[in-house]
Amino acid sequence: MATQDQRRAQTRQKIVKAARKLFNNQGFDEVTVNQIVKEANVAKGTFYQYYETKIDVLVDLTRDDGADKTRAALESVRAGAPALPVLDIYVESLCEWFEAHENFAEAIIFSTLRSVGNEDASDASRYSRTFLKELMKLAQAQGVLRDDVEAIELSKIIGSALVISVLGWSKHPVKGGLIKSMRETVKIFLDGARVREDK
Repeated sequence: MATQDQRRAQTRQKIVKAARKLFNNQGFDEVTVNQIVKEANVAKGTFYQYYETKIDVLVDLTRDDGADKTRAALESVRAGAPALPVLDIYVESLCEWFEAHENFAEAIIFSTLRSVGNEDASDASRYSRTFLKELMKLAQAQGVLRDDVEAIELSKIIGSALVISVLGWSKHPVKGGLIKSMRETVKIFLDGARVREDK
């Protein structure tokens, strides 16, 4: 017999699977919550136990889709790959995703902000904040980032910069503008966060 946590995970997965199918077939804007609950065969009230809006389902989908990539990235760094190129790749892939989905970039950011502090710390690969924290720890262990500042604080700085950049860009989206802005932001961040050679 399944535990309550297992049943909740199964229900969540039914909703996510139904939403993915509908988003892929009809496009995000055309899908309603009513269609998602019908496809998932769950009550509308059940949907709202898990999500406030269909944007929240989309956020969950993107987390699910990105978790394998970020998990692999963390494992490669743990195995000895340099951490800072992983940061560059991660930031660029996020920017590319937002530029490809500019119509709801702002809504995604606000939905993501609602979950800050509720992240599952046991899965650092699923949430940007926990992924960045783990990556900063690994970079500190490699001796490339300062260790006089906690990894969580470094991750807050770069994560906040990403949020602000996406929100600013989403008001007047220009193709390639977000990634250009974030490259500069990462450069400035790393200028302050790198271990100084002149110590």
